[in-house]
This record gives sequence, structure tokens and C-alpha cells, in this order.
Amino acid sequence: MLLMAALLAGCVKEPDKYERPDWLKGKLYTQMQEIPELSTFSRCIALTGYDEIIDVSGSYTVFAPSDEAFDAYFASHPLYTSIEDIPLAELNRIVKYHIVQDPWTKSQLRKLDIYGWIDTLDLANNIPRGFKRETLLKEDDRNFGVNWEFGKGEVITDTLNADIIRRLATDSRKYVPIFYSEYFSINNLPTSDYQFYFDRPFDGSDDLYYAGAKIISDEMFAENGFVYTIDKVVTPLRNGYEIITDEAGSNAYSKFAALINEFPEFSFNQQKTNAQAGVDLGLEVDSLFDLSFPDLAFDLANEMTDPPPGSYGLPSNVTVRYHHGLIAPTDEAMTLLITEYFQIAGGWGSLEGAPANIRRIVANTHMSQYEVFPTTFENGFLNGEMDLVTLNSSDIVQEEFGSNCTFIGVNKAVVPRAFSSVTGPVYLRRGFSKIMNVIEETGILPLLKKRNNDFSFFVESDLNTGTDSTLVYDELSGRFYAYVISEFGEPFRIRYSRTSLRNLLLTHISNTQPTGVARKEFIPNLAGTHLVFNNETGEVSGTAPTTAGYQGSEIVQENPQVLSVADNGTTYDIGNWFSFSGLNLYTQLSINFPTFHALLQKAGLAQDKLNTYSFINETDYYTVFVPGDDAIAAANLNALPAAALGQILKLHFVQGTLIFTDGKIAPGYYETMRVDERSTQYTTYYTRIYINPGIDNIQILSKDDSVYATATESETTNIIASEVEEPEGDADEIYPNTLDNAVIHQIDNVLNSADIGQ
Repeated sequence: MLLMAALLAGCVKEPDKYERPDWLKGKLYTQMQEIPELSTFSRCIALTGYDEIIDVSGSYTVFAPSDEAFDAYFASHPLYTSIEDIPLAELNRIVKYHIVQDPWTKSQLRKLDIYGWIDTLDLANNIPRGFKRETLLKEDDRNFGVNWEFGKGEVITDTLNADIIRRLATDSRKYVPIFYSEYFSINNLPTSDYQFYFDRPFDGSDDLYYAGAKIISDEMFAENGFVYTIDKVVTPLRNGYEIITDEAGSNAYSKFAALINEFPEFSFNQQKTNAQAGVDLGLEVDSLFDLSFPDLAFDLANEMTDPPPGSYGLPSNVTVRYHHGLIAPTDEAMTLLITEYFQIAGGWGSLEGAPANIRRIVANTHMSQYEVFPTTFENGFLNGEMDLVTLNSSDIVQEEFGSNCTFIGVNKAVVPRAFSSVTGPVYLRRGFSKIMNVIEETGILPLLKKRNNDFSFFVESDLNTGTDSTLVYDELSGRFYAYVISEFGEPFRIRYSRTSLRNLLLTHISNTQPTGVARKEFIPNLAGTHLVFNNETGEVSGTAPTTAGYQGSEIVQENPQVLSVADNGTTYDIGNWFSFSGLNLYTQLSINFPTFHALLQKAGLAQDKLNTYSFINETDYYTVFVPGDDAIAAANLNALPAAALGQILKLHFVQGTLIFTDGKIAPGYYETMRVDERSTQYTTYYTRIYINPGIDNIQILSKDDSVYATATESETTNIIASEVEEPEGDADEIYPNTLDNAVIHQIDNVLNSADIGQ
């Protein structure tokens, strides 16, 4: 009996693993009913029927406004004195917007990116950039009126005036931003930027904010999620399209909205159409469409956001990380923009009268791939046209953190760089539309918009190209051609490749303005050749005489006229496109200096079958000083043996730079191609000579600093040689890739290393 009593006393009842723990009191709605300060929101959930949802199945996180938060809400909404006054549809939206899919602890709210939970050891996924979460609120499918307009295609219009009605299949539930201190540090923003959109400071580094509401409690556990108390009722955030089309707002954006409405693309969604209730019963339902804006920086009407262009390897849904930016001009601001830039002499007259690419530029100028905060718009951010934009805070009339973008309303439109840079007259005047199309086709607009440049940009007007066979545009096909005028047959046309079009423009753009000091200045263009500015006559040309028409026989003088002066250069109007020689060094010497060329042949330095010289590298630059025939005869060079002759001739080739008679190169010692006596089998040294590039002349000095030889600006100096890249296949490039790699000057003396070499 004693043994039995001892055994019974030592027994302990095993816990029931199916018994509810003391700390777990029930599911979400049951838990909320136990929290006194959430009584109002609990009634909201009961009125909308969500008590039977969140207490039955699924996992959620509820961000519940406190009773004090509802008191503040009613104070700011005088039409409502209690939740019973709120229309059920609106109350439904409020409730669903405060419930987030899936359970989230405070720690988890700070540890997400598009790839899921961050991993501090994974360099590709160790930063918590995921600051948005999906709520239960999904807006009803919306009807859009659509008309077809000539030159524009489908445009969105008022449903009452529409040819057809299309029903949009809402792409997603609404997302809500949840802010934490890491979000601001990751994006190099001060937490003070939070106040710009939400009219309250961001208090501490450990605080969390549900949009404009602060989380003021720890997470409260429930069987199927968590409950947080927040200090404000959050009105569902609107997307960018909802904001600009809101006619009841204090600011009107109807003109900007009309511009956006010109770029929709509707695509029928068979899957969503068939998923509607009643389809399986054979009932007739509306066709559902997806709406996108492929020509714009982002889709304003969609809740899900897209990654920036050029991003690869990202998952299909990146909304938790990416947010866009929208700067919308008011109707008054749009009117001012149109007046200043479209209603000018020779202009388009109106925004509607401008080509689609210009209207697209105006729209994208006011959009950004990324969210915009005060720090970014003060320091500058990239818009949808990749222009760096700053905003003046005094121009801002509205700010709103939207569900898919940050929204800033302005009473002064952002001027596109295409309008304010050297491309301004090309884009804003009807008479240069052909060149605008070339710029669009070749994609060089970003280059020409760059600040901190001093471009000289030479263009032909539509009137001039109409009489110039160099650039003919077929409006039906959108293709460009050149017509070759033959003396012995009918003209024939050659189609421009994109490469040739690009080279045509780049040969007519330099990034330096002439100083006007030397008689002639030789300024590199962006294609690798040179523009020649004759400061005495005002003529500008390429490296060959300008002709009337493509490869024309009539030589003309081109004196450009200033079209406009912009912050990054000057735009000029020309009547004929410039010409460029494309003759290499071997050809130029053999044509213009046959005596010197013959000496190179005698010295064994010419490779006649290859049309080059054996010691020349086609990828290097050379300045060649050619003695005149009298100087060659006086020095009796023809009597020298080949080896000695070769050394003397190489002394006349300066490698590594192009020196012209415009005084732009600094004086100093320059290496020639002559192999110096100091060379060994391990190291090659080249003889150096001292060159003083002056204005309208170049002097070569002797060892005693006296002038040994001179090249004076004339017809026998500044002769430019080029290397032309062979086109691929059998194509004939109208404007091939060409590189100026040599310049030739005639001098009055034969160079001698004993007198001038170092």
C-alpha cells in the first residue's frame, strides 16, 4: 500500500496538445472584441460581414484604427457622426483597406523584398526594399469609353460620348505602403520626407507607419494572424489615374488626363472574362480587358507596378518594391506650356496638332519610374524621358501618396529637355519635322539633351531637304533615301540604314564652338570626323567641299544661320548637308604630294597593293609634315640609300595626335615615327621634335630654339585623311562610319634629326 501511494504521488498529468494555449484566445475578430480601444472598428467589421470572414478561414493582419482615430475621422468628415452614417459600400472599402493578406510580425514588416524574406548572407537579397503589402480591397471593374481618332488610334473618352465601352479587368487589389526607418536609409532619404505626403513627422527609428497612420501597439496574436492598433483611419489610396480624373478635386488636371488618355492599349482578357459568375451557366457577361500605356513611363491605372526598363531576372510581381512618380500640371499650367512652346511662329499651334511623339514626350516628362520625395525633386530625379528634373516647392499645389505612384500637382509644367535644348527648334517648328523623325529613328535625342555641353548642331529644314537629294523621306513607309544624280543615266535611290542616318546627324554635331581667332578652325564632330569653320568667310564645311545634293558635282558655299541658342549649344540652319572625304593617308599623300609619296615607295615603306604604309597603324593618329618639292630637291633626298631615307621620312610623321593651324594644341615635344638610336632590342624609343602650334601656322623648332620649319595655313595644309569602316554584307552606307586619323601640312624645310631631334 505504501509503494502504491508513492507511485501515485509521483504521477503528473500529461498536457493535452490539442488544448488551446492560454495566450491564444481565438481568431482575429474574437481577439479584437477583447480590446476596448478597438470597439468602433470591431463594429465596422461586423457591419460589413467581415467578422464571418476573418474568424472563419484565411490568414490576415489587421491594422485596426483606435476609437480615438475614429473620433478624429468623424471630426474631419462632418457628414458622418457614427459608422452607421457611412454608406455601406464606403465602409466596406475602409474595412478591406485595413486588412492585409497573410500574417506579418513587426520584424517581418521590415524584412521583405521582391524575392521574399531577405537573407543577410545573400548579397542579391539582403536589403529590405519591400515596403508595400497587398490589402483585401479590390476596386470594382471600371467602364472606359473608347473612340478611334485619326492619327491617334484608340483614345479614352467619356462613356457618354464614346463609340464603344470597354470594361477594365482590375489587375490587383490595392497595395498599402508601410514605412520604417530602413526604407528611408535604403533610398538615401531623410525621414523628414515622410511628412511631405502625410502631414505628420516620422517619430523614431523603431516606429512603423501604415500609410499615414502610426502603429501604436505591439503585434497581438490570434490563431490566424495579428492585430495592430493604429492611430488614424486610413482612406484607401488612389492610383495615379484615379487622381488626375477626379473632377471633384480642388485642382483640375483634365487637360493632362486627356493627354494620358491618348496612349491606352486595351487587350481582351479571355481568362478573366470566363471567370465571371454565370459563365458556366451560359449567361452573357461583359468582355473584360486589360489596360496598359506601353508608350508611357508606367501604367497609371494599374495597382501593380513595373520594374524599370532594362531590369532582368525579376519575378513577375515586383509591386512590393517598386513605386512610380507622377507630376501633373493643372489645366492652367498646361495652357501656359502650350502657349509658350506650341503657339509660336512656325509652331504646331496646339498640343493636339503636334505629332504623337511630341505629345508622348510631354506626358513622359511628367512621369518617373521611381517615387518622388522632396529630397529627390530638390536634388533632381530622372523622369520618363530620362531628363534630370528639379521642382520648385512654390509651384506645388497638391501632394498625395498614391497606391501606385507618388502624386504631385503643379501650377507650372515641367518643360521637356527636347524643347529647351539644341533640339528645341527641330521639335517645336513644323518646318523641321523630317529631322525630328531622323532623331527619333536613330535614338540620339538623349545625347542632344545633355546639359553642360556646348553643341553646334547643323540641320536642314524640310524646305531645304525638299530640294536636296541627300535626304528624301517617304511618309507612307517612314523610310529615308538618298538619290544619286548620275551624269550618264537616270537617278537612282539608296535607302538609308539606321547607321547611316545616325552618322548623318553625328557628322553635323560638334561639342565645341569656334573661337573665331584663327582663319580656319578644325573642330571634331561626334562621328569621328571634323567640321571646318572658315572665320573669314563664315563658311562651314566637312572635310570635303560641300555639294548641292548627294555626291553632287556643283560645289556650294554653306554659311549657316543661327536658329536658336540653348543652354547646351547653338542650332544652325543649313541649305546643304556637309561632305566628308573618306580618303586615307596613302591616297591623300599620293594625290597631293606625289614627290614625297615616291620617296616613301623608294624607301620600301609603301605597301601599294594594300593602299597603305608599312609603319602606319590605322587605329592611331598622325600629323604629317611634308617638305615641298624645292626643299626635297635641295636636300637631295632622292640620292640617299633606302634605309637612311626611311629614317628621315619617318621623322616627318608625328604619332598620337592631330595638329592643325588653329592653335588649339599645346606646344611641346612630340614623338615621331623615327626609331631613335637609343633604342635597344628590349625597348623602342622614338625621336621627339619640338612643335609650336600657333595661330594660322605651325613651327618646328631646332635644338637652339630657332624656327627650323614652318607650315602656314594654305591650300597645302590641314589636309585630312580618314579611315572608312567597311559596311557589313553588300550594303552601301550613304554615310559610313569614318574616323579622321591623319592631317597633312606642307613645310618649307626637310627635317633632320641632328638639328631638331631629342
